[in-house]
Amino acid sequence: HSKKYLSLSERSQIACSLRLTEVQVKI
Repeated sequence: HSKKYLSLSERSQIACSLRLTEVQVKI
């Protein structure tokens, strides 16, 4: 419950991983 919002670093890491997976799926 305490960790409801992700930190900016985690958000950036997740965004990067999602972008990578999206590119892999598109290719």
